Amino acid sequence: MNAKWLLALLLLPYFLLSCNALHELELEERERSTLKARMQRLGEVLEEEQLFFVPETGAVPLEFENGDVLLLRYTLYALLGGRELALESNESSVITEQKLHPTDTQYPLQTYVVGKDEWVKGINRGLALFGTRAAKGWLGIPSRLGYGAVPFGRIPSNTPLLFHFEIVSKQ
Repeated sequence: MNAKWLLALLLLPYFLLSCNALHELELEERERSTLKARMQRLGEVLEEEQLFFVPETGAVPLEFENGDVLLLRYTLYALLGGRELALESNESSVITEQKLHPTDTQYPLQTYVVGKDEWVKGINRGLALFGTRAAKGWLGIPSRLGYGAVPFGRIPSNTPLLFHFEIVSKQ
């Protein structure tokens, strides 16, 4: 085997890895674009920490710091094929409207310990945006800051998440 063929065989894995990385970047950019476009229908989109945030008009900021316990209302949507699929909520109107099964819901307010809870990276980062901007709004999380390539319950792999949060109080 001549040196050119040997060199080509040695470089082939690096070439294939490079192509795969470029493809993943392209998919991630397309996902972010779709998520941002969906959120723009909700209001003015702020992009920070690779997340999208739409504060609700009239919602005032609520200051908090690590260790504070927040009580939250929330609804979680998976963004699938350009539409939202409601997965869980603790807002009774959403539960009724979306016909969520009781096992898919949590009726009481959700507690969240700032800086200590082990939710997906995007939620931990995103809730910090609420404290600086508004206590109520929408949070868009690209899949790599959500569950990534690992399916989770009814959430398929590589699915962007859309949350509606309201920080009801701080304890």
